[in-house]
Amino acid sequence: MKTYLLASLTLLLACCYVGIVGITFAADSDAGEMEMLIFPENYKPMPVSNGGTISGVVKFEGDKPEMKVLEITKDPKVCGATEKYDESVVIGEDNALKNTIVYLIDITEGKDFDKEAKLEIDQKECKFTPHVQIVPVGQRLTMLNNDRVNHNVHIFSIINTPVNKQQTKTRKKMPLAGVKKAEGPVAVKCDIHGWMSAWIAYVPHPYFAVTNEKGEFTLEDVPAGKYKLGYWHETCGTNNESPAEVTVEAGGTVTQEFTLKLK
Repeated sequence: MKTYLLASLTLLLACCYVGIVGITFAADSDAGEMEMLIFPENYKPMPVSNGGTISGVVKFEGDKPEMKVLEITKDPKVCGATEKYDESVVIGEDNALKNTIVYLIDITEGKDFDKEAKLEIDQKECKFTPHVQIVPVGQRLTMLNNDRVNHNVHIFSIINTPVNKQQTKTRKKMPLAGVKKAEGPVAVKCDIHGWMSAWIAYVPHPYFAVTNEKGEFTLEDVPAGKYKLGYWHETCGTNNESPAEVTVEAGGTVTQEFTLKLK
């Protein structure tokens, strides 16, 4: 009976996905509550002429936390070749905050995805790269294994079908099936090497960016109009309750800076 109730509750949560999504998720018992991205109920791809650009920088506010060195407990010859750090907060020069997703919350029509873009996550030296990956709904993500050891790709989806597949040391590329619904970000783990972690956001439109080591982001070919600009960071949270408002002029450029602190 207990198993049946848990299964029913999982199904109920999945069925509650309608329109704007804001599901709380924890990859493990220590992860706590994780805020989600917000997606439009519908999005229509269309040609964009004379679109504008939104760009800016995300910075960290407060005392800079020291990056934790990760303990390598398995396959030390391969995994321990370089020192590994917890990437939940990566701060560069001038307090630049890496791995922040910046996106348009309420856009309903605009450009289509770049179908030629490579969608990959590498597992080289027992580390997921990139740490945060944007994946369009319906497109295939390819997992790479450039190590001489086996890995296990575990993607903790709730709305879409979870993934839990071994990728042997002889399988250099493992394409995954495209998902059907927007979701996330969802946690990615390797069950063989427990320190390995990453995030995937399955998105319904291309107006998403992940900040680089300088904290920079850019959203291009945005149709003229007024929008809500959101952010997500695994440790600093989101601005879901009070997103920034930006006005994009045809052919113009808008700059927006965010300053985030630990939750």
